[in-house]
Amino acid sequence: MHTLSPHKLDNTVSDRFQENLDELRRLFFSRDKAVWPVFGDPGIEQVLNFRKKHVPSHRVVDEYPGGAALHQQMMLNSKLNQAWRSPEDGIDPLLVFAAATSKNWEDPASVENVICAPSDAAIYGAFMGTVANPNLVYSEYAGMAEDFERMVIRKIARLVGYNEESATGLFTQGGTFCNLYGYLFGLRKSLPDSLHLGLEYGQDYRIMYSQGGHYSNTTNLSVLGVNIDKKTIKIKLTDDNDMDMLDLEQQLTACFRLGCVVPTIMLTMGTTDTFGVDKVKPVSDLLDRLCKQFRMVRPHIHVDAAVGWPLIFFLGYDFDQNPLEINEATLTGLKRNVARFQELKYADSFTVDFQKWGFVPYTSSLVMVKDKSSMQALEHDPENFSYFENDVQGQTHLQSTVECSRGAAGMFGAYSALQYMGVEGYQMLIAHGLQNANYFREKLSEVPGALIVAGQNQGPSVGFRLYDPKKVSDVEAEYEMEKKLSDSPEYRQRLRENTAYHRHIFKARGKKHLYTNWIEFVSHTNYDEYGNWEPIPGEKAVFMNPLTSRENIDAYIAGVHGAVDAY
Repeated sequence: MHTLSPHKLDNTVSDRFQENLDELRRLFFSRDKAVWPVFGDPGIEQVLNFRKKHVPSHRVVDEYPGGAALHQQMMLNSKLNQAWRSPEDGIDPLLVFAAATSKNWEDPASVENVICAPSDAAIYGAFMGTVANPNLVYSEYAGMAEDFERMVIRKIARLVGYNEESATGLFTQGGTFCNLYGYLFGLRKSLPDSLHLGLEYGQDYRIMYSQGGHYSNTTNLSVLGVNIDKKTIKIKLTDDNDMDMLDLEQQLTACFRLGCVVPTIMLTMGTTDTFGVDKVKPVSDLLDRLCKQFRMVRPHIHVDAAVGWPLIFFLGYDFDQNPLEINEATLTGLKRNVARFQELKYADSFTVDFQKWGFVPYTSSLVMVKDKSSMQALEHDPENFSYFENDVQGQTHLQSTVECSRGAAGMFGAYSALQYMGVEGYQMLIAHGLQNANYFREKLSEVPGALIVAGQNQGPSVGFRLYDPKKVSDVEAEYEMEKKLSDSPEYRQRLRENTAYHRHIFKARGKKHLYTNWIEFVSHTNYDEYGNWEPIPGEKAVFMNPLTSRENIDAYIAGVHGAVDAY
């Protein structure tokens, strides 16, 4: 089933929910200098005043006062000032221009991807961290910020169900780096000699990840020197875009029979485009059984939860009492996803991107580690760190990180967001995004020619395809036809025509009412007898923006087919 539901569930917003949401917006997303005095700086005020106009990206230069001249200056200027410039002489105009005309995530129409406006609280916290400027890589360079980081890690460990005493983690520069650590944990534990001798020494290995995983799977493995064609196995997807457990078991069994090590299995909880959520406990149970049967080293399970991690705020939510008055349509899907996220505690490590659905500025990413011993597997020889004092080297993750500098602004921003908004504030903001996504699905399902992909996933990401309603009367049947991979010219031509129609509408519509994105992999065909498959393109909207309203959605839906008559 690809639409929201065969029957209509309540998708309204209660008065109490809206009142609480309005208060959260006022306190944490208004950029109000009366609430957060830091926004009273004259330069920041100039930036915010322009951004509050919500000018589309393609018009910002024209609508910014003197924008064309400033942009030309930016493109041509390559000479540094010889003398210093006093701030008393005024704010640098290019500094203000560049900030004001950068991508505006505070615009309610901004729903292109898994990014949203940072909260005022997080901006303030990140500012504090920037002022202090600690380097978290080493105790002496971090000071109290080191203990501050440990506290934030304990909070997330407790929330997800890790043992606070044995768990650890570190803030790093983006979700890609978090996933890089996930691969490294497995490689160093399964192939310990690889620390010095590289990956081609010793035992044969295969790394496994989902066909629906993030592209950082490829970039990270390439950086690590993994032969992606020969040393990786992409696991098939279900119709929900999560990992196919049968295929995983078959691939693991084949590897283990040959004595081939599997260092890491990379799972995803919240895929970028359709919010597929992999199961963790069944994978853990499968490894227990197969590793015992074949006497193999247990693979490290890393979960890329960069997008979906905030659902852990609902792990203790009373779904029966529903104190926040989340509507029925959203509550149903939320319960299903939260049941999956209950299993996150079975992962050996996982990625947390505060910079996505955590409402924290770039960059703020945390790799959580279930057991500290995983960090020990990454440690390099102490003599490599000769200009650090031996007595304090072991107090941080200095010898285990791939970084010589770990800034703390992201960590300070994450703490501030957590501290000020609390569990209930996060629950409200997450529920708001999910209610918007369900409202979008409901309205889109009423549009002729529109088909929602994996609507049962009930996350913030909504992928869909548009068909010409003059040619396609049954979108479900047309979609099923597209999924049946074929080499026939008739099939190829029909698939091309359908995609060309949607692509034309997307381009002709432009960025109006909601700024959606075109993606080349919104869905995929079925697998043929040889395991071959192909991606199916489409459009997506991601409802993480706390400022997006149903009015924005209604306006978009009204013109979703855009210039259909001109096609």
